[in-house]
Amino acid sequence: MRIEKLNKENIKDFLGDLNIEDAYLENNVNKLEVFGIKEENTFYLAFEMVLDDDRIAIRYINSKLTTDKFYECIDYLNKSLVVNTHLIINIYDNYYGNILGERYRCKDEYVSLTGNIVDNRNMKEEYAEIDMMNIKYYTSSGNCLCNLVRQNIQDEVVINRLNEYFNSNNYDNVVFVINDLLEPIFEDLGYKVVYKSYVIED
Repeated sequence: MRIEKLNKENIKDFLGDLNIEDAYLENNVNKLEVFGIKEENTFYLAFEMVLDDDRIAIRYINSKLTTDKFYECIDYLNKSLVVNTHLIINIYDNYYGNILGERYRCKDEYVSLTGNIVDNRNMKEEYAEIDMMNIKYYTSSGNCLCNLVRQNIQDEVVINRLNEYFNSNNYDNVVFVINDLLEPIFEDLGYKVVYKSYVIED
């Protein structure tokens, strides 16, 4: 098993092994930092590095990957990439996310009203006053992102008022980072899970 950077020379093999079409990835692969996991001549999955230390995002997975082989890939990544503490994986595939959830702790979830990601670079820090609390959030280009995990906010009344506050400002997309226990509340509010983050611990 090895890590191989995706490029113009291997992108067609990668897309063929995963049986997917992704014009954006194919056309921009040399501008992106996407790495595939390969064994012998077959790609199993691909990941991108995330700004946080020891965190990666897995967006592409071979749908034929068995549970055992998937765990082998995760173990390999954990041994190959961890620098400081534990590997954290943002996984965008629900099926394989559930497999990770059987073995590892969910750190947080990223939920969005539109199902899309917000680019959090160069966002402006702002505060919403809800029930005598100053809740930090970030805005940029009509988008809004609020990390409830970092602020230890779990109260459903506060969440509902915060959601109303953001929606009254007519943002194009509203995003929350939540813990997995809050997922049913946000599903009722119309949010979609974009990815879940798992801490890979031995």
